[in-house]
Amino acid sequence: MARAIGSGAPSGCRVANSSDDPFERLAEAKIDTSGDGARQARAAKPAGDHVAPIPADAPPRLSQHRDHGTASAVWTYGDAAGRPLGHVARFDKEDGSKVVLPQTLWRIGGRLRWQWKAFPELRPLYGLQRLAARPTAPVLVVEGEKTAEAASERLAAFVVVTWPGGSKAASKVDWSPLSGRQVVIWPDADAAGDRAGREVERLALAAGALSVALVRIPEALPAGWDLADPWPLGLGAGEAERLLAAAIAGAQAGGVEWPYGFRMEPEGLFYDQVTKEGATVAQRLAAPFEVLAEARDDAGGGWAVVIRFKDRDGREKVIPVSRARLASGGAEVRAELADAGLIVSPARGKADKFSIALAEVCCTRRITLVAATGWAGTRFVLPGRVIGPPGAEAVLFTGEPASLHYGQTGSLSGWREGVATVAVGNDLLTFALSIAFVGPLLRQLEAEGGGVHFRGGSSIGKSTLAEAAGSVWGGGGPLGFAQSWRSTANALEMIAYGHNDGLLVLDELGLVAPEEAGGAAYMLASGQSKARSRADGSLRRRTEWRVSFISTGEISLADHIRASKRGERPMAGQELRLLQVAADAGRHMGIWENLHEKVGPAELSDAVRSAAARDYGHAGPAFVERLTLNRPNAVLEAKLFLEQFREDAAQPGDSGQVQRAAVRFGAIAAAGELAAAFGIVPWRAGWASEAALRLFRRWASAFGRDAPHEERQMLRRLKGVIESERAMFSPIGDGDAGEETTPSAGGRDGEARALRSHGFRETAGNVVKYWFNDDGWEYVFKGFNLEDAARVAAEAGYLEKDDDGKHYKRRRKFRGERHRLYCVKGSIMEADFGD
Repeated sequence: MARAIGSGAPSGCRVANSSDDPFERLAEAKIDTSGDGARQARAAKPAGDHVAPIPADAPPRLSQHRDHGTASAVWTYGDAAGRPLGHVARFDKEDGSKVVLPQTLWRIGGRLRWQWKAFPELRPLYGLQRLAARPTAPVLVVEGEKTAEAASERLAAFVVVTWPGGSKAASKVDWSPLSGRQVVIWPDADAAGDRAGREVERLALAAGALSVALVRIPEALPAGWDLADPWPLGLGAGEAERLLAAAIAGAQAGGVEWPYGFRMEPEGLFYDQVTKEGATVAQRLAAPFEVLAEARDDAGGGWAVVIRFKDRDGREKVIPVSRARLASGGAEVRAELADAGLIVSPARGKADKFSIALAEVCCTRRITLVAATGWAGTRFVLPGRVIGPPGAEAVLFTGEPASLHYGQTGSLSGWREGVATVAVGNDLLTFALSIAFVGPLLRQLEAEGGGVHFRGGSSIGKSTLAEAAGSVWGGGGPLGFAQSWRSTANALEMIAYGHNDGLLVLDELGLVAPEEAGGAAYMLASGQSKARSRADGSLRRRTEWRVSFISTGEISLADHIRASKRGERPMAGQELRLLQVAADAGRHMGIWENLHEKVGPAELSDAVRSAAARDYGHAGPAFVERLTLNRPNAVLEAKLFLEQFREDAAQPGDSGQVQRAAVRFGAIAAAGELAAAFGIVPWRAGWASEAALRLFRRWASAFGRDAPHEERQMLRRLKGVIESERAMFSPIGDGDAGEETTPSAGGRDGEARALRSHGFRETAGNVVKYWFNDDGWEYVFKGFNLEDAARVAAEAGYLEKDDDGKHYKRRRKFRGERHRLYCVKGSIMEADFGD
């Protein structure tokens, strides 16, 4: 497959070199389809580049074929997001036969042209959007688009798909969307259908399907009968469902070998107990279940047996059973399986035999267990879905989907219209949505994890930004897709792990204790859990993640940390890991700049939040799908966007901290640009970068560009103490000869003497100097290195060194005594440190 971005096709379109196979040759409108005539025709015709999805500026599809006339039916192939990829048309002949031809879009000589030509390999499945919309439903594979539509109505419990090109083209199809799915194949009632069914069975297993079953159709069916034809005598909807159930019961999931004496029957798991007299007594140990595979994590540990069963209400459960827990007796395992709905005999002896059976059962099929979302090799794992090319084996998500809210409802087009369209002209919403897309790119860009904190007063739109961004990946929870900051440290670690390589939204920073806020920000951005020991003292494997997160709150992280009981000082590293962006566009409309014809900001916020609650969970998976189509080129494009942003954002003298933040802003901008190139969002190319650049410049101005943030904090603190605690300095005036002139403590006509003194305030004409004693200097710079503080103040021009130019303390005589004090110029009160 050729490059997906920047290869002459419109941004966001998949491009593939034209292929040269028999199906394509017959699909082209040629009279001579054999021998030299066909070769000459193909040589004369420009190859061109295949374009998919179909861009908005594409010409209308061809309504007629020059040899076959008008099509009797047309089926549109689409991707998982519902965007059209091409069409298949059926032409009915006068003799009762039919011709089925594909119609695809190509770029030839710079122009878009429809051709009666097949999809290039790997060809898409028909029904991808239905497949994505029902991630847990069993999949029924049939032959032909007409059959797929009819079967969808007759057998609504299944997601029905098919492939283009007919019975001999199954090997040219991308079957990876069936990875991790329960698949049933209903072949046409003829020899070609049987061969195609067995080929699809092999390909689906190779693509990582959880199980694959081939329906054994009755021999008495009319030749060529399929599920689009009227029910024949002896076969109706009820009998079809029984055939499907029987196929599922015998689904191929790898060879299963039970230990000696154990066997699985339709009635359940049995053990053949041999009595002293030599008789065999069958003992039923549990209700029926299916062993799907043996599984382990990507490091080769955590071995488990993956079983599938239905509870008493008919709900299907797929559960990995830990071999380690079975080896230690298995009582907890039996209890958990019983809690999930599997009937396990509690009788003495039988319960132990059940554990032995699971501990010793062997299965040739393997599954990789993944406890976190995100990249697993070249595939991207979400609860209930794996996106990417087919792998050597299936992947099973073992996290807790219900607590992560990766749900789906509505449609991508509805989300784009109700949420993403509003971002045009609104920097903050554009930036928030771009943050939502950056998670899958962090590892590809070698960028660190981190967050953005949207701070502002009540009812200005912070929650709207969070809900809109969260709707990219899911929703349906009490806070939509968001989680609460109010969590224990351990719980927050697991929440971050569950959003690995994705987006985490945390609502209301004020709910976390001030003493824990800074550490939580460090932990989330660092991507590592706390080191913990096993019972034997050895170190457990750390939980690791890389996540982009959004936080909201009425106060900043720095102010929240300062509010702790210990009055802790916020560190620059904490503020860099959670960048603060004011949730105020400066137009007196909260987060909004463009109201998109709404009456006011409140109405627009309500509309966006309603849309985010109606249509969610489609944009993020669609973004990853486009990314995995040609990941190397897409990542290269993202790196170019990032480097361009850094060039545009840089100013001479920028500190290393500002440059580091520019990388974060740039990665977010790159994600927004890719989302536009992929057609996920409707904004124009360059808009996401422009919005991110404006917000970055605003952030950098407040943070300070030309000096490390800690140094600005030091100077800001020094100025603040002088400004707010003037009474802590004993005044020395003109002609005062060094004598103290402060009135007595509690005097009515002057300042009250403080119980503690920072030093002296010297006034000589219009020049004021503040002489700090050691106690005062330590008070100002509590939490800082005192030597560093003096160096920073001196280099900034606000601290006078001693006459030798080496020492930061100056010798000075006050009240007849000599002192070594820090002399701070009064000009510091006129400086602007972003305070």
